[in-house]
Amino acid sequence: MFQKKIKASSLLTLFALISMQSFASDLFEGKSGEIISIPAATEDKSNVLTFKTSTGTKQLVSLPFVKKDLVITRHHVNLKVNWVNFGESRITIADESKVTLSTKDQARANNEAIQIKTALSRSSTEITPSFDFIAPVPGIVTSPFGKQRFVNDLPRSAHLALDLRGAVGTPIVAPLKGKVVLIGDYFYTGLTLILDHGYGLFSSYAHMSEIKVKLNDLVEQSDEIGLVGATGRVTGPHLHWTVYFDGNKVNPESLIQEGYLNSIL
Repeated sequence: MFQKKIKASSLLTLFALISMQSFASDLFEGKSGEIISIPAATEDKSNVLTFKTSTGTKQLVSLPFVKKDLVITRHHVNLKVNWVNFGESRITIADESKVTLSTKDQARANNEAIQIKTALSRSSTEITPSFDFIAPVPGIVTSPFGKQRFVNDLPRSAHLALDLRGAVGTPIVAPLKGKVVLIGDYFYTGLTLILDHGYGLFSSYAHMSEIKVKLNDLVEQSDEIGLVGATGRVTGPHLHWTVYFDGNKVNPESLIQEGYLNSIL
């Protein structure tokens, strides 16, 4: 009887391993900085958002920004992340102290980066994001996601956000329901706030001239959250809009396309 139990247990373990290997052997792919859907993990994960489709239950996974085609393993699957030529962006900043930081400013920037990372480390499961985004301001895109940046001809990190044109004082609205999880006045991004939309989906708003909400406020889609400005390190007024999902910065321009969620499921 004992041996039969061992054998039954071994068979269950073997079946589970085969199931996991089946997922891992499939290669899912998508573009750098985008979100794709994959089969949902079989084990219960209360902090993972799943969607029932005609082809089975799926979950969403973000693809990191890459500088060449790359195969990685995330969650329970193998992913091919396809490189995209986003082009380059060159800007000139007259204030050299904003380009080559003093020891004091570098320490400040490092501390602020930790604050932002901490705010992004915990996401609510009490809000379920629809992924039906609207644009936070009506302005045109002045700097798309992914461009390789050069500041005063020096190479910097890629621009993993979307810059939207707007005059100082232009209202900024919440593109999706969310909770205010961070407000600050930072070296690089000036007046900044971050919204938690639930299940690892966040958005941030930088260079604002005024913030209209308070920490822990729950805002609905289209609620006014602040005004466009030119605070922090900028060359002119605009909204610097960043979206994070599943631990990566993703392309906000894709999210505001009509029928976005259905297109990736």
